[in-house]
Amino acid sequence: MGIIRILKGCVPVGLRLRIALLMCLAAAAAWSAVEAYESLKPPKIYEVPEAVYAEYTTGEENAQYQLKACDGYVAVYGGRGGGKPMMTDIELSALASADRAMIELGIPVKNREELLLLLEDLGS
Repeated sequence: MGIIRILKGCVPVGLRLRIALLMCLAAAAAWSAVEAYESLKPPKIYEVPEAVYAEYTTGEENAQYQLKACDGYVAVYGGRGGGKPMMTDIELSALASADRAMIELGIPVKNREELLLLLEDLGS
């Protein structure tokens, strides 16, 4: 206790102000580091509610095409998803999380017109 009183009396007011400012800067740096670390965490995986996904899969047996994920891109499969995919230039990482989740589950597409509309929507 004696040393603190001695230092408190010996330290000029300007130096105390600098020390306080330095402590505030150190606290701000620590807060920034925590926020930066939090931003590095992977985003939460969006889960599609079953009721929403059920709307898309009602016509699955009549689907001519299937939109699915393949190597980080949206791919178009013929029929029920078999065979070699036709790759698009639409990256999964560029999609909204809900769209990405739907593509990863697979979206049945009834016909070519619907396919073109979906691809246009996903690509924009």
